[in-house]
Amino acid sequence: MTVALVVCIKRRSGLSGQEFARYWREVHAPLIRDCGGFNRHLVSYTQYHLVEQDSPVARMFGVSGDYDGIAVLEFRSVTEMQQAFAEPAYLEHVRPDEPNFVDLEHGLCFITEPNKVI
Repeated sequence: MTVALVVCIKRRSGLSGQEFARYWREVHAPLIRDCGGFNRHLVSYTQYHLVEQDSPVARMFGVSGDYDGIAVLEFRSVTEMQQAFAEPAYLEHVRPDEPNFVDLEHGLCFITEPNKVI
């Protein structure tokens, strides 16, 4: 059984949506990808970036403007997740980068047990 950490992310004040998305893709993602101490505990890490909020599809589904993206980090167990976030490389390189683009006080996190249907 795996567990997934689902993080609803708000961008840091002062960043446009485009600046946030670029930073998250081009700066932060490589930090995670290159952080062997952290990512050896991961099954997967996926960023979900918002599509145009004013698009017909977004309007049809009533897309909320409360968050700017979602990160889903899947681990083999809760223990692996705890170990990942205690890794010195994560604490030294990845964690200090988060305030550069994320509003840490207004995000939302869930620890979930995935149930893949299809």
